[in-house]
Amino acid sequence: MPFIIGTAGHIDHGKTSLIKALTGIETDRLKEEKERGISIDLGFAYFDLPNPPSPMGTDLKSVPKGGKGGFTRVGIVDVPGHERFIKNMLAGATGIDLVLFVVAADDGVMPQTREHLDIMHLLGISNGIFVITKSDLVDERQVNKVTADVKELIHGTCLKDSPIVPVSSATGFGIDNLKKLISTEAQKVLSKPEGGFFRLPIDRSFSIKGFGTVVTGTVGSGSIQKNADAAIISKKIITQKKVKIRGMQSHSKEVNIINAGQRAAMNLSGISHTDIKRGDMLVSTDLNMLSSIVDVSFEFLPVGTDVKSVHKPIKNYSMLKLHHLTSETIAKVVFVDMSEAIPGTKVFGQIRLKEPKVMMRGDRFILRDPAINATVGGGRVLLPFAIKRKASDIKRYEVLDSQDLIRILKTILSDTVSSSVDSRTIRLMLNVSEKKLKELITPIGMDEEWIVQIGERLVLKDKIKEIEQLIVNVIQKYHLEMSGDIGIDENSLVRSGLKTIDSNIIQAIVKDLINVGKVVKRANILSLPFHKPEAKGIEKEIEDAILAAFLKEGFNPLKLDDVLQFPSYKKDDVKKVFQLLLKRGMVTKITENSYISKAKLDEAKEKLIVWVSEKGKIKAAEFRDILGCGRKFAIELLEYFDKEKITLRSGDYRVLRKILNVKQ
Repeated sequence: MPFIIGTAGHIDHGKTSLIKALTGIETDRLKEEKERGISIDLGFAYFDLPNPPSPMGTDLKSVPKGGKGGFTRVGIVDVPGHERFIKNMLAGATGIDLVLFVVAADDGVMPQTREHLDIMHLLGISNGIFVITKSDLVDERQVNKVTADVKELIHGTCLKDSPIVPVSSATGFGIDNLKKLISTEAQKVLSKPEGGFFRLPIDRSFSIKGFGTVVTGTVGSGSIQKNADAAIISKKIITQKKVKIRGMQSHSKEVNIINAGQRAAMNLSGISHTDIKRGDMLVSTDLNMLSSIVDVSFEFLPVGTDVKSVHKPIKNYSMLKLHHLTSETIAKVVFVDMSEAIPGTKVFGQIRLKEPKVMMRGDRFILRDPAINATVGGGRVLLPFAIKRKASDIKRYEVLDSQDLIRILKTILSDTVSSSVDSRTIRLMLNVSEKKLKELITPIGMDEEWIVQIGERLVLKDKIKEIEQLIVNVIQKYHLEMSGDIGIDENSLVRSGLKTIDSNIIQAIVKDLINVGKVVKRANILSLPFHKPEAKGIEKEIEDAILAAFLKEGFNPLKLDDVLQFPSYKKDDVKKVFQLLLKRGMVTKITENSYISKAKLDEAKEKLIVWVSEKGKIKAAEFRDILGCGRKFAIELLEYFDKEKITLRSGDYRVLRKILNVKQ
């Protein structure tokens, strides 16, 4: 299994010399580093670590895991120790599985020893080896004293049980013993979660002649293949920049796929290396959402002996510098149910980022106070893509802080205002694969689904019942307010109190309500089964007046302007009732501005059928004489019946479609 070793420790304590003694690689590559003799930026190296024998004593060469000949190639990131370069150190701490914590035998524990230890603790790095370097420069008593100081220093931290080994990079003393310890400690490194979205936090960007742009970093999550499409998320580019991965290497070895936890060098096309900086990120194309607000668990450092350490509470809404993976930005810290956080405490809350980031559940971050240039705390991402919350809910945060993904998924779907979330967003929030999400939706041993998937959206089964009742309530309310109407238009349902619910969810639930008979649908109109449209009060008076007017006209049409001229009523009220009569089918629109009552239309239809059934056909003039209306309206009526597929025109005549056996 691939894993990454990182260094930590005070400046000039021999981190770079130790890496050279272990690997033969000089990690100081900058001219200034060589001239000054100190590490300024990140250095990179690797070496082959022998695989352990199997429990059955299998020969190393037959062990399936690891590199050729029973070895695993291990990446090493060497970080600068000077306090001025803490930003670079934090970028290098990304993805460390095992830390070689260096303390010089002649100096002992120093300020950056303490701050680097705090950072390892806040990043949750629990696998480490403390290396007492320069042991050749002091006597055994001094080595023992420094060893005792280190034991005291790491007491109560995540590295409290780490082995301590003295070495000399100059003489080679203890180096072989250190390699054995690394091999032993490597067995404690946990495998990286499978699946999730691919992320490569970029720590270097440069160009190689004949190849072009190359970026490097430690893969934070997911995996990606050679020739795959990807995207760069960059402050400089602002939006995603699509690129293609032309080639990949891990520790100078060509590979076709790269996985979480591996060091990677990616040859990209479609972008210049000058457009990419440390802190940018290479991601899979489906990761196109950034977080501005994130639910987190904070941990603040206790009051220390260092003058620069935090000595007072962190105020709510403080602006701190946030370091995440290889990037940094300013963040506002917001606490749950408290106005300040006491040093040494763990609290829940949110970070609100000045610049959106690709933060995922489980990511660690560091918080530093720019005013005192010191690390004050850090934390862990519980849920990205969060929203501002007016009310605090400590129980909600306790669920998010757990490892129970089913409860977390239920919490997400319970507190969303839209009642549903699309499956890709859920996967982003939890950073899980499609396979894992399916397992959460239908867990083994559960008889019924507790989540319903409608299209790409997920909604709790209990929420379905709530939405069903909301839909029924909206229709019922419409019936009470518009008693003369047959029902509410389906497209108006969302605008009538269901605005926050996805339209696909509403349509699917309406369909189910129709299937079980709780809702009736006619054309695009929804009503409850018991509803009988009946106008009341002034609407009833207007309705009677309109129908009386149509009855008076007989088989002659009325125009809308004629109807709206009723002197006793407001024009808007008349128009509203007239539209309801049209909707209920009590008045029918024959042409753009010709209307007739349903009663007279049915009567005209009956006369037409009787005549044609006896005579075989009818002319427009004959139909005019039968109805006693104008010739123009008789033609309009016949054309209406043609559209309704009752009659069919044949020259100057109309015949019944039934008689011609015309397929309808």
